[in-house]
Amino acid sequence: MAIEFNNEYISIVMEANLSAPEEIKQFIEDSEEACNIRMPLVVLDMKNVKEINSAGIAKMLKLYKSLQSLKVKLFMTNVDEAISPTLKSLMIFSLIKYFENPKDFTL
Repeated sequence: MAIEFNNEYISIVMEANLSAPEEIKQFIEDSEEACNIRMPLVVLDMKNVKEINSAGIAKMLKLYKSLQSLKVKLFMTNVDEAISPTLKSLMIFSLIKYFENPKDFTL
């Protein structure tokens, strides 16, 4: 995973799935770093995530809650069609605004 800096927001670019303990551990570390940066917006770029389990979803929700307490907005982009139905059924997109195309992301 990597954190990319843009003018008005940061992106957490996931480089692996969120289903194995080491992948989730890396996501937690990047999430904590994103919270410490204190930019007004954070974007989760999910382009490389093809698998997610309940622990991965729990960590995404924890990031959402942590950022919300800091008054930082969280967005999501590039969700793979393999995990999109799971996120929709859990109503994740009602909490974390989703953009199908990153070009649609406007502040």
